[in-house]
Amino acid sequence: MTESAMGVRERRRTETSSRLVAGARRLFTERGLTGFTVEELCDEVGVSRRTFFNYFASKDDAVLGVAGRDTDDELDDAFLAGGDPASDDLSPTLFEDFVRLLLERWERAEIDADGIRGVAEALKQEPRLLARMMELAMRDEAIDTALVERREGLPPGDLRAAAVVQLVGAFARPSAMAFLDPDNTESIAELFGRRLDAARSVLR
Repeated sequence: MTESAMGVRERRRTETSSRLVAGARRLFTERGLTGFTVEELCDEVGVSRRTFFNYFASKDDAVLGVAGRDTDDELDDAFLAGGDPASDDLSPTLFEDFVRLLLERWERAEIDADGIRGVAEALKQEPRLLARMMELAMRDEAIDTALVERREGLPPGDLRAAAVVQLVGAFARPSAMAFLDPDNTESIAELFGRRLDAARSVLR
């Protein structure tokens, strides 16, 4: 698949996902989480039930705006290509490459303050969604840890792979919140970079 074709595919996926999230949150606000079905959401958005489940595992996930992980993801493929599983040493750019992967995912997802407020409002109205959100966060951490293991040729459970994912995640969360502040003028990459520089100075 060419780069332009991948770009078109990703734009279409983003647009369809955004429409499903917007529709799910609209129905959720009007009727509550148990007040509508996946079929009603699909009718509202104009997609098939099969299409919905290509994006989300449940209507809860659609309300939260957390789509399923794509197993055929060119961003993950590019990250994997940066490693040498046959080497006994970790890639010298492993940490920086994983940071770049998260920043590229953030950019592709087009996350904004309105979207974050929508999630916050959903969590306030339906506390059970908080447990689901935590479950999804743990899922993504496990998937990313396995991704690092594959890139570096590490055995399952190697703590170095988990350390990369968990450390980057620890810097990502406050950077994301700072990025979404109405008074912020910096890019997510700049905010992330300043926190990483601060950590390096402490660890040094």
